[in-house]
Formats: sequence, C-alpha cells, structure tokens
Amino acid sequence: MSARPSITAGELARRLGGTLRGDAARVLRGVAPLVDAGPDDVSWIAHPKYLARLAHSRAGLVIAPPSGIEIPPGRDVVHVPDPDASLTLVLALLAPPAIRVPPGIHPTAVVAPDAVVAGAALGPHVVVGAGAVVEEGAELHAGVYVGPGCRIGRGCVLWPNVVVREDTVIGERVVIHPNATIGADGFGYLYREGAHLKIPQIGRVVIEDDVEIGAGTCIDRARSGETRIGRGTKIDNLVQIGHNVQVGAHCILVSQAGVSGSCRLGHHVVLGGQVGVADHVELGDGAQVAAQGGVAQDIPPGVVHGGSPSVEVSAWRRQMVSLRRLPDVLERLRALEQRIRQLESTTHDRA
Repeated sequence: MSARPSITAGELARRLGGTLRGDAARVLRGVAPLVDAGPDDVSWIAHPKYLARLAHSRAGLVIAPPSGIEIPPGRDVVHVPDPDASLTLVLALLAPPAIRVPPGIHPTAVVAPDAVVAGAALGPHVVVGAGAVVEEGAELHAGVYVGPGCRIGRGCVLWPNVVVREDTVIGERVVIHPNATIGADGFGYLYREGAHLKIPQIGRVVIEDDVEIGAGTCIDRARSGETRIGRGTKIDNLVQIGHNVQVGAHCILVSQAGVSGSCRLGHHVVLGGQVGVADHVELGDGAQVAAQGGVAQDIPPGVVHGGSPSVEVSAWRRQMVSLRRLPDVLERLRALEQRIRQLESTTHDRA
C-alpha cells in the first residue's frame, strides 16, 4: 500500500491562499468532519451552528471564514473566504493515490483489428469494437465494453463494466462510473392489434467534454438523430435519460431522476433526487425542480418548481402548509356540520 499523502499546515495555508493562525510545522494527513477528526486531520466550519462540535473536536487544523465565526484561542486555523470551496482543494491534496489503469493494452483485452487505441490504457477484459477510436490518455478499467464505431475522447476515465454501445461519441475528460450504460436502445413501442411493436432506435448518443456520469446511470440512444449531454453536466447515480433528450451545459441531475424521451433541458438546469420529467417537456436555462417533483409541463427559464404535478415553488410551499393544516380544518368542518344539524333540528321542532 502506498504511503498516505501529507502536508504541513503552513504549506496548506499557502496553497489555499489563506491566513494561518497556529503551528506552521504541523503535519496533516487526512480530512474528516469535526466529530470524527483526529490530531493529524483537517476539518472545516462554515456556520456558527457547528461551534459546539468544534469545542469537542480533536481536529489538528480547522478551515474557517475570516469573520462571522469566532474560533477559540489555541486552535490551529486557516482563514479563507470560502471554506467549502477550499475544502475541495484539501481533499484533492490529501486524497490517496488514484487507481490507474497501467499503460498499454492488457493481454486479456479484445481489440478489433481496425480499432484505434494508440496512447490509451486498457485494463483486463476490455472490449473495443470494429472501427472504434479510443484517444490518447483515456483509461478503460476492467470489463469495459466499447461498441463498433464509438469514439472515446482524450483523458476519459471509464470505470469497471461501463457499456458504451455502437456509434456513441464521448468527448474529452469524461468520467463514467461503474455499470453505467450509454447508448442502449431508447424505449419505443407502438401498440397495434394487441401487441407492442418495437420501434427501431437507429440514432446515437453524444456526450460533450467534462461530463461526469454516475454509477448505474442509463442514457438511451435516439430513435433517430441524437441524444446529447452538454459540456460540464454532472449526472448522479441511477439516473435515466430517455431517447432524443437534449441536456444543456453545466446541468445537475441528482440520483434516480428520470427524463423521458424528447425532453429539452437548457443550460444550468437542476433536477433534485427522484424528479420525473414527462416526455416532450422543455425546461429553460436555470430552471430547477425540487426532489421528487413530477414535471408534466414546460418550465420557463430561471423558475423553480416543486411537487407532483410540479408547480412554481412558492405555490408548492403554500400547498404544503395548507396540507399540514388539513386535519384541523376537517375537524372544524365536522364540528360546523354537527352544529348546523343541531340548529336545523331545533328549528324543525319549533315549527
């Protein structure tokens, strides 16, 4: 096992562009939350509500903002403008060495005679189909399948058992996590005479540069034309993208979201966990949908929706407040009905 990375507090402060208060020679080897951190760990605090945890923390160094949080004396601290952003760099600096595919082609890999894989690294039992191109610096871990006519761009990392079906185009620096499937048939059937007739799916998938795709996610090929995922978009685990969907640049799609066929998502769209989007719906640039939302209509740019069927978020919140009050309202309604019956009975007796 390779040695754990380490860094001194002084060097860390320099890398972060922060101000150190404490022992510059302290050696740090890990990152942990306040409650779990030890003397050689870096931790962080970005809100005063966590000061109680800090009082009992054994963390060797704390990252904190320059104002708004009073760090007690005796604590080694690096003050930075944005602790959460700085933490991403700390994690990278102290991460264990990345698992890499050794250079070259593993003896068990199967590469078609006309495929091009010069400068790529192929792990055990990788399959690269006829006419496929795997560009320089790409790493294909064990069991990856790349179908005929595919292109895998420079610097891509495909983790074990990723399946990339025929004619898929993947840009540069794309990361695809284990067991994802890119380019399976779109879900298209026509109901005729009591049976479901399969509609051939003859299009392709295009993944632009700097996309990350989570484990178990499926992105379907187009019926015709293409399914496209825009530059810089990040897709979580277990997401389903249907045929002919167009996803813009720098979107976030959280776990178990599902986007039905022929939808169009603009740039910087955010779908929370388990959001479902019905077919042929369009979400404008910057639109957001809260977790478990069900989207059955277009959402204009910059608008936030929630609920199922989804509505504008302020209306959704009012609905939720009203729903919580519903038992009390029903009880009052029953009491009012009882009172009306009593009044009617009294009136009837007097008559």
